[in-house]
Amino acid sequence: MKIAVFINEHKPNNDIDKLIIGEAVSHGLIIDNKNPDIVIFVGGDGTFLRAVHHYLPIIQSVKFLGVGAGNLGFFYDFHPEDVHQLFTLLEEHELKETSHHLLEGQILTENGIETIYAVNEIRLENPFHTLICDVEINYETLETYRGNGLVVSSSLGSSAYNKSLGGSLIDHSLDLLELTEIATIQNNINRSLGASLVVSGDSKITFCGNFKEALIGYDNVVIDQHDVIRLEVYRSSKIVRLLHSPDYQYIKSLRRSFIK
Repeated sequence: MKIAVFINEHKPNNDIDKLIIGEAVSHGLIIDNKNPDIVIFVGGDGTFLRAVHHYLPIIQSVKFLGVGAGNLGFFYDFHPEDVHQLFTLLEEHELKETSHHLLEGQILTENGIETIYAVNEIRLENPFHTLICDVEINYETLETYRGNGLVVSSSLGSSAYNKSLGGSLIDHSLDLLELTEIATIQNNINRSLGASLVVSGDSKITFCGNFKEALIGYDNVVIDQHDVIRLEVYRSSKIVRLLHSPDYQYIKSLRRSFIK
């Protein structure tokens, strides 16, 4: 089995990566940062997102396993003091595995189509002026939105930026999409749904309009596209697979991250 260690290069990890590599070698595993079977990320949720985007070309054949480095996060169950136990559980095939579809976005511009992928969410935002946008669900018009932006999140991403916007938390095991508005304009002339909308995972959510000053963001990436005409977001065929401790439970992660 081949192991890669992915760290946050901008933050010290107190040599946790060296500890992990030492344990991996002692268990007879091969260190291969280019084509691993398992990526062990050291850090919080941001490090996990960067790891997924780094290994996106081989996402179908790799699994991710997290070791926290003092940060809060949903995507890891182990801490530095658990590293020896982690490899014992891995060796004995006792880790839990969960699979989650990525989000896929098709950006139609005046010059062609660009495809993006996200773990948590894809965002359309205009921090400079009111964003005016026609919103379609499965090509059926829902509303003409006016405000600062719109976010489509996966079940995994429901507990990230979506939550800070007042969106609903969705159990990570459910295959759903969530549409949430940012700073909506609501008055006697302009009306929109004004609430987070959860739809089935096979839905397509489309934004159409004049987006010359809008920004498109996905996970921890922001791109500046001045000629966007249409953005369509849907469930990708690409899947990210996570390894967890044997006693992993979604509710336990919620409590650890937001309550205690």
